[in-house]
Amino acid sequence: MRNVTLLSLVPFAFASQAAQIVEHSQTDISEALNIAGKSSYMPASTELSYQNINRVEIGQQTLVRKQQLHYGVPVYGHSVVADLSAKGFAQSIDGNVVVGIDNDLDSTLPMISANQAIEIATGTEQGFASNESPENDARAELMVWLDEQNTAHLIYKVDAVKIVNLRPSRPITLVDAKSGEIMDQWEGLAFLEAEGPGGNQKSGRYYFGPNTKFGGFQVDQYCQMNSDNVETINMNNQQWGGQVHRFNCNVNNYREINGAYAPMNDAHYFGQRVFDMYREWLGARPIQQKLTMRVHYGSNYGNAFWDGRQMTFGDGNSYMYPLATWDVIAHEVSHGFTEQNSGLEYRGMSGGMNESFSDVAAAALSQYVHGSFNWKMGEHVMKYSPAMRYFINPSHDGASIGHVNQYYRGIDVHHSSGIFNKAFYHLATSSGWSIKKAFMAYATANQLYWTPNSTFQQGAEGVCKAAQKLGYESSAVTSAFSQVGVQVMNCESGQPNPNPNPGPDTGMNELSLNMPVAIQSNAAGEQQFVLRRTSSDDVWVQTYNGFGNVELYVAIDRPATPSDYDCSSTNMGNEEACGFGGIQGSDIYVTVTNTQSASDAYLAVSETYGTPQPNPEPQDQCASLQEWSPYNYYPAGSSVKYWGNRFVATQDNWGADPFQNYWFWTFEGSCND
Repeated sequence: MRNVTLLSLVPFAFASQAAQIVEHSQTDISEALNIAGKSSYMPASTELSYQNINRVEIGQQTLVRKQQLHYGVPVYGHSVVADLSAKGFAQSIDGNVVVGIDNDLDSTLPMISANQAIEIATGTEQGFASNESPENDARAELMVWLDEQNTAHLIYKVDAVKIVNLRPSRPITLVDAKSGEIMDQWEGLAFLEAEGPGGNQKSGRYYFGPNTKFGGFQVDQYCQMNSDNVETINMNNQQWGGQVHRFNCNVNNYREINGAYAPMNDAHYFGQRVFDMYREWLGARPIQQKLTMRVHYGSNYGNAFWDGRQMTFGDGNSYMYPLATWDVIAHEVSHGFTEQNSGLEYRGMSGGMNESFSDVAAAALSQYVHGSFNWKMGEHVMKYSPAMRYFINPSHDGASIGHVNQYYRGIDVHHSSGIFNKAFYHLATSSGWSIKKAFMAYATANQLYWTPNSTFQQGAEGVCKAAQKLGYESSAVTSAFSQVGVQVMNCESGQPNPNPNPGPDTGMNELSLNMPVAIQSNAAGEQQFVLRRTSSDDVWVQTYNGFGNVELYVAIDRPATPSDYDCSSTNMGNEEACGFGGIQGSDIYVTVTNTQSASDAYLAVSETYGTPQPNPEPQDQCASLQEWSPYNYYPAGSSVKYWGNRFVATQDNWGADPFQNYWFWTFEGSCND
């Protein structure tokens, strides 16, 4: 059997020695990348094609990650990043393409079904949940996979959850779709693991509510912990079941346990703040579905985990406080971000990067919420030790490593995470850098350049590429990684980027004309907004409704501040207004201050003076749709609902998971859109 080969792609400004090797493939790749928009395009009949799986806007750049398909079947771990021109055609490409797959595979028709693959995978060990168990949610996805000799196999990637001796597990199993042979298997349950005795009388008692440091948290009208982006479930110390927590309005004191005052409050509030951070800094959701936070899981359970579907937090034990602390919450949610972007495998070097990115997200959340970070991970969880892990000196926990020379095959991924954690510390503290910039470089690499089995070298190079795309001074990346033994080649500074932050401006919320938005109570006491290129000549900027005493500052074509504005309104209460004429095509910048005391207040930019009403309660757009099931056949054009979202099948498929199989489904929006 002949092996397939990997062809490395470089930007179109090719080095002379590589031009002849890549030029022929360049034409082929460009054709494959751009053919998807043609009406005659049929992925299942095309040997090489691509499917968009992620899109990142950075200033004037549009970067799209494209999954390689072989006759419509995704090639595991292989994608390219295309920098699109204004016309939507690939200008430059970065990444690898697998060629010669036909030498190993005569067809992409499996000889066993997805259900048979699940039976094979789950039958390899004892303890899988029974069919009646709520934990049984096995999935099988057809893919092309390359073994260590680069031989291509048609496989099912089976993802299942089981419980053994009261401990959850999530084995990922690769089953040969022709023979039924198990090709590979690894643990996919992303845990936060503590080492040694160990957190929340330690952090002190918080209070969430009006006129406090943190502000309140969102619940529904019945005081259920169910908001637009987060739902919090009380597991009541069970391992399955549970229900969205409901309390007597409007104060939740339930329930104090193991030294923590109300873990469900922490989970619900900080889950929302993680969502806010990703949205404001990256312009992206941390995960596609609503964040589901399962609290009070199990008995004497000193851990937390992401299982591919939800976040789960135990109540700790004799040496750990309950795990629903802000840093652990950011950590677990960010495992979801990694799974739905790069898909870093939870083993080997990629597993260390996976764990590190979640620790890095905790550092970012600390900067976002508290304004600083002390470079300790899990500080408030451990009862008898200073922290779980340490960024500056990873080995301080007695097990983690901070240099590649200390890495060995089989090391726990929580311990090998110290390499990328320490590199993050050096990068974030470099001249011209910050925790926010370093997080954005890591996160953008996760979105675009990291792949399921990236090595430390490839991961560091991905951070460099991301920094260059963001317009950051990228020689600091070389320096940061060299201090942990990873040498990054060709990491010179990228071209200056007039807007180095992807997504919205720093702290800037986008407005639409005649569309009121809620003013969020926050600790900073200030919120900034912008309406770009207004289509109206005459506009009114108004705040109104609710309780508090906000102040309004507006400027045209520049950020507004309390000391630099074109109009201000500082009446008592929330009724403020500024009017402008002759400004069509201008950008309107708005700053609202004293927001820490605001409650139920709204901001609107409208064409007439008055008090526009907020949008009506969203209607359920999924009422007539069937719930997605892994056991149903979906022809192209079928619509389903799943985890509160709407999807339309782009290709015929047997129960392909809409979140995991982007090439079979198009995301149409939330059920409440």
